[in-house]
Amino acid sequence: MATFGLRSHPIGDARGLGESDRAFMHQYEQLAVWRRSMALAAALQGEARIVKAIIDRSAWNQITRAATSVPANIAEGAMRSSPRDFANFLSIAIGSAAELHALLLIAAESGLIAAARARADADEALQLRRMLVSLRARITGARRPPSTG
Repeated sequence: MATFGLRSHPIGDARGLGESDRAFMHQYEQLAVWRRSMALAAALQGEARIVKAIIDRSAWNQITRAATSVPANIAEGAMRSSPRDFANFLSIAIGSAAELHALLLIAAESGLIAAARARADADEALQLRRMLVSLRARITGARRPPSTG
């Protein structure tokens, strides 16, 4: 069974989450997607401190808001009382990851940040989005993720 970065905490099966599986929702720090989204948000926040004085502050603010929204929504959703609520917050995190991906590509095209760095971060945002779509599908008991993720 897939664990999606959880140490011995299964996500559940196609029937949905069992009572013992619900406990993992409150342990979001163990989710690989949460850890990776935190690392990306922290890296972008660190870079923003350096470049904000030189370039467009509003663009960087939007990039860092989208980046921090991903782990924040995972954490908030995980603390909700039902898998349905958690899945809703994962949907919001998916949207934030998609926004971050687009903003990083725009930043690269406009010369706001180095193209190689922006593309690497955009690729990570894309991977996070895919991980979130898979996690949401497992939470909701869907057989496969929707194609929009």
